[in-house]
Formats: sequence, structure tokens, C-alpha cells
Amino acid sequence: MRTFSYSIFLMFCSLPFLLAATSQPDAQVICRKAFVFKTDEFAVASPINICLKNNVPVGYQATLNMAVCDDKLCANVYLKMTWDLAGNFAGFDTLQGKPLTKFDHKRFTDADYRKLDQILKDRNSMLRVLSKNELVDKSVVVKSATVDAVTGATPATVKKAVVDGAVYSSYALWHMANGAVRDSIRAFTLRNYSGEVVFNLIDSENFETQIFALKRLSVNDFLQQFDRLLIAMPKSSPVVSAYIITKLLSCKLSHDQQLKLVKAISGLDGYSKSIFIDRIIAEKELAVAFFPLVSANFQLFDERLQNKFMQGIQKLEIQEFKEQIKLYLGTTNEQ
Repeated sequence: MRTFSYSIFLMFCSLPFLLAATSQPDAQVICRKAFVFKTDEFAVASPINICLKNNVPVGYQATLNMAVCDDKLCANVYLKMTWDLAGNFAGFDTLQGKPLTKFDHKRFTDADYRKLDQILKDRNSMLRVLSKNELVDKSVVVKSATVDAVTGATPATVKKAVVDGAVYSSYALWHMANGAVRDSIRAFTLRNYSGEVVFNLIDSENFETQIFALKRLSVNDFLQQFDRLLIAMPKSSPVVSAYIITKLLSCKLSHDQQLKLVKAISGLDGYSKSIFIDRIIAEKELAVAFFPLVSANFQLFDERLQNKFMQGIQKLEIQEFKEQIKLYLGTTNEQ
């Protein structure tokens, strides 16, 4: 079945945490019940399973059986849905013999599955602020061709946010993927927190998941995970890299760690480098520690940041650097 094959592809592409959460690549993922999530709006109570690899939590999944509308035009939705450890939607998979269907019980096409995946991954979808009653225009009647029933038409403003012909399914699944279950998952993860769980969160490709973990690290944790954080930065978004840089500069780093940090900056984006420079020139103690290291690796920074750095250090009036700064700024002005 084409749709079933495609949804398997979606699940494996969107769940790298299930594949990368262990040093033993052939280790089996085992899922067991964590808690039951109940929602009155969709009249469903779904067991949410926590999935473990080498006995370390790596994500969550649930097999859904949901009634998504109040009339016989909508078949129940059967689907396997997955979240990462921070409760962020990760992917979905159909169940064998239970393809998703639309109005008049037409099966989803490959394009429909692709659009549904995009919809569920959009945390800012307009579906989050709409009520179920706003999904259809009751003044426009659409008659079913297969059953003796009628329904309202989907307003033009809503169409882009849903799969055509599957407005209720799109709405219900978006809320199941991104609604209150997210907080329940996060709470369960925090009750089962460990160093290994932190690693899996930081290694995520979702910057919200990374920030979720980083905000729970103490100053001592940042020091203990220093090398791992340096490895994570180039693979992270600029927002995450900047957050890590700011936190690390608040720690009492050794000279060796300071040098490693400066060299790690070379592989980062301009925004992260700018945050690094801004933080250093904002505090005399940091300026004294990092001036020799940054000066020795000036080629890692573009001319704008070099000038920003030197001018910022100059304003701090650090006596031991005055001659070097004067020489640099004099040479720059001559050019």
C-alpha cells in the first residue's frame, strides 16, 4: 500500500533519537506504558508509552483510536504517533489495514500524508486557536456521495492549515500531537531524569528540546559536560549555540577550556560568534582572560567582529592591552 509505505518513511526520518540514543546500534527499542492521557474534547483515553534503548528513555509513542467528528462521515482515526523526550511531536505511522481517510471515506494520498506531516510539525498552526465549531461553514452544505448525510464546507481561511477533505482529522491530530500531552510527557521525563536522558535531549535535532534540557543544567553540569557541549554546538541552531556560549562564559573555565571554546567558535555561525564577542567585552574579568586567546586566533573572526572586539576592550581600559589595541586600531585606520 503506497500510503502505508510512505508513512513508515516519515516515521524513520523524523525519529533520529530512536536510532542514535545508544552506543550499540543493534540494540532493540522497547516501549512500555508510562501514563494514560485523557482528553474530553476527543473522547479518548490513550496509553502513552515510553520507549527505551539499552534501558535509557529515548522517546514516547501512542497507538491512537480517535473519533474525530460527531457524524458518520468521519471514520475513526487509527494511527501511531511519536514524541521526543521533551514532548515535541516527532512523527507518525499508519497501522496495517487502517489507512487514513477523508470526506466520503476516500483514502489519503501520498501528498496528503506529506501535508499532514507538515501540519503536525507546525507548532504555530492556526489550528491551535480555532475551536472545532470554526472548522466548517455550516451555511454551505456539502452532500456526501457515499452516505445519506451532509456536512459544512471548509472555509478558505482554514483550508491551508488542514488536509483537504480531512479537516476534523487534521484538527484532532494536531491537538493530540501538540496539545496538553506535551506537558504530561515533559513531566514524566523529569520524573525519570538522568545523565543519559540529558544526552539524548541535547543530541536532538529540535532546538526546543535542546533548550528544554539546557535550562535544567546547573553550572556544575555545564562544566562536567563541557566537551560534549562543544561537540553539540555546530550541530545546533544559532539560538542553542548562543545559549551554550553564554552559560559556559558564566562558568569558571580553566585556561585549556577557554582555549577550546575559542577554537570551537570557528565552526559556528556569525550570530553565535557575535554573542561570544559581546559577552567577553561586557566584563573586564572575561576580557583579561580571553584577550590573548582571541588575539592569537583572530583569523577565526571577520573584520567587523575584530573591530568590535578591539573597540570593546579599549573601552574597558585594561592597561596591559593598551599598546596592542592602539597598534591594531592605528593600522586599521590607516587602511
